[in-house]
Amino acid sequence: MPRQSTFTLALTAAALGLVASTIPVGAQVLDRAGPALPASAFAVDSLVALAIERSPTVREAVQRVEAARARVGPSGALPDPMLGVGIRNVPIRDPGLGDFMTMTTVGIGQRLPFPGKRPLATRAAELEVEAADAQLQATRVDLAAAVRRAYYDLAFFDGSLDVVERNQTLVLTLVQVTESRYAAASGAQGDVLEARLDAAGLTEEVIVLAEARRAALAELNALLDRPSDTPVEEPYVPEPIARAAVAVSPERIRFTSATVGARVADSPVPPLEDLQARAIANSPVLRAHEAEVAAQAARMDLARKAHLPDFDLSVEYAQRVDNADMMSLMVSVPIPVHRAARQHQEVAEARADLAALEAGHHAMINELNAEVAARHTEIERARSQLALLVTSIVPQGRAALESATVAFHTGTADLMAVLESQAALYDYEVAYLSALSDFAKGLADLERAVGAEVLP
Repeated sequence: MPRQSTFTLALTAAALGLVASTIPVGAQVLDRAGPALPASAFAVDSLVALAIERSPTVREAVQRVEAARARVGPSGALPDPMLGVGIRNVPIRDPGLGDFMTMTTVGIGQRLPFPGKRPLATRAAELEVEAADAQLQATRVDLAAAVRRAYYDLAFFDGSLDVVERNQTLVLTLVQVTESRYAAASGAQGDVLEARLDAAGLTEEVIVLAEARRAALAELNALLDRPSDTPVEEPYVPEPIARAAVAVSPERIRFTSATVGARVADSPVPPLEDLQARAIANSPVLRAHEAEVAAQAARMDLARKAHLPDFDLSVEYAQRVDNADMMSLMVSVPIPVHRAARQHQEVAEARADLAALEAGHHAMINELNAEVAARHTEIERARSQLALLVTSIVPQGRAALESATVAFHTGTADLMAVLESQAALYDYEVAYLSALSDFAKGLADLERAVGAEVLP
């Protein structure tokens, strides 16, 4: 073999070996995954805790709980008593205080709601506290899922940039090879241009990924309530999640059947029916809405008692000039002459509001079940995609690139075959990282919907 060909073949083989050695297959799937650490030690969990601690959205929800709690006492308290001071029976023709009927008075009155009204008002207010507290929990769960999604997006972009860098090494080596061949009059200028064009395309991809990474970083930092460009050190998918997504070794990956579209066997994710039942039992959004329904039921019971009279009790002391002082005691009640126009309509309004909330709650359960099913499907789709990439697509892409490289140096294939194989392998590597990120984000969304951790 000529000296020039020996040099270029060795140079390209070295670059190809660098790329192939980092392709995420089997035991290499954790290139972008973190070490085996306790769950509390994962970087993403620390960021979730920081976000919950600093988030203005969480602080807002906390204050709404405090506001609801402050309304409990007043809701069942008696109205303030009324103090009255005045003069009675002053003659019109000869005004003054000398008439024996004229008296100065001082009195106090208190409204006493009909028995049962105050406890119902208090109960409704207490249930509103429960609703606000459950909404606070929902806010925290939503925030945690949002932080995880942004973090895993960042991990995907970092991993993709690593893939681009590795592929640039190969393409730049091909540029050197084609330029050396062209200088030695053993290669075509078209090969040089094609190699340079492919290198420029990867440079453009770096620009696109870098800008997308900046946007993902800004989104994550916004959730953490800190400047948009605050760096996040080496984001990664935690090992337990990566292992749940795809087995360590391709030999351990099995499908449920040989039919096209079959799912990967031995899923670590619980069955859909179990997840839906857990979501209905644990979802803080449902807990908040259930408390709102119960509070409205208490308000409807209160509306039913609205026609029952409240009692106004008053005591008055009267002082007269040169005559004996007097005292008065009075009890008064309203007469519900407008019951049909007022109290009945208030009951109808409360009943309709309750029926609307109950129907809305049923709709929320249906939506939650649909969301859990969608997230479950998304996770299983990512697992199947990862399994295909690990067991078949990436190894074949690697073999195709190796074959095209050998054929290129033996003269049985042109440069385009090598570049096309390289581009295909690049797409497979990025697809792997994308599927792994989709699995991690789908898991975060599923845990948000379920209201609890999903993986054992």
